[in-house]
Amino acid sequence: MPENLIKVKSKPEQKEPKNALSFSYFIFEAVLFSITFLLGLLAAFKQNQVISKIFQSKNVSLPEISFWKFVFGFGIALLIVLPLFYFVKSKNKKKVIFKSLFAVSVFFGGFVLINSWIPLLPALILAFILTFWWLLKPSILNQNICIGMGIAGAGAVLGIAIKPTTVVFLLVCFSIYDFIAVYKTKHMVKMAKEMIESEAVLGIIVPKTIFELNSPLKEADPRRGKTLVLGAGDIVFPLMLAASLTNKGIACVLVVSIFSLIGLLVGFLIFKSKKIRRPMPALPPIAFFSIIGYLITLAF
Repeated sequence: MPENLIKVKSKPEQKEPKNALSFSYFIFEAVLFSITFLLGLLAAFKQNQVISKIFQSKNVSLPEISFWKFVFGFGIALLIVLPLFYFVKSKNKKKVIFKSLFAVSVFFGGFVLINSWIPLLPALILAFILTFWWLLKPSILNQNICIGMGIAGAGAVLGIAIKPTTVVFLLVCFSIYDFIAVYKTKHMVKMAKEMIESEAVLGIIVPKTIFELNSPLKEADPRRGKTLVLGAGDIVFPLMLAASLTNKGIACVLVVSIFSLIGLLVGFLIFKSKKIRRPMPALPPIAFFSIIGYLITLAF
């Protein structure tokens, strides 16, 4: 589900100078965003080639995921997660739930990514080792490796199974959902805080410098003002759009990818410009520029 670009302070109403947020955060954020995008797109190209050969040899077409099937699946997932979030009061139980969700997500997404290049059994073993590494000794580094691989795998497999126009509708709908979930119902903000406390964040953690990557995950709490969090959905949806264009050529993919990165920059600048730092939805600006990129590709 879409997450948010969050920099939560212990006193959220405290005013800060406009330039207090260093631009080095964006540089690191852009690098992590781009690496995840690149892995996902490489996997999408590889899977697209393999699947096309299989289905062409059998003279059938690749099955597609419709808009309503995707929304229905997301709704079911939301109906499962939200009751757990609201009705489970024990912090220890919530920690187990969030860690389990994270582990399952990164295991299957990571497996899909790895299996694009290596056989089934080694891919399963490697995905398990990476997930176990995170469970055993969570740090910013293995958090980002695991969630990055999970996002890349999910974005690749979903992107090649969904039409570009369908992904555009999904980007619009989930941008609206992201806005409502952050500013109206605020359940996304509450859930993000619970995930941070459980050390199981469904998003990429952005430290200020590369030297902080080895920090334990429990020391990476964004509420201390030293890190940002870019949610999984803020990367996976534009990645799906780019991946859905892999059969149209690398030029189309590059245009959407570059415009997604521009959207990330615009979102960061909006966040940086605020006098009062509060959680904000990161998906809308990324989605907006990704869609502009897609519209440009229609002229190719």
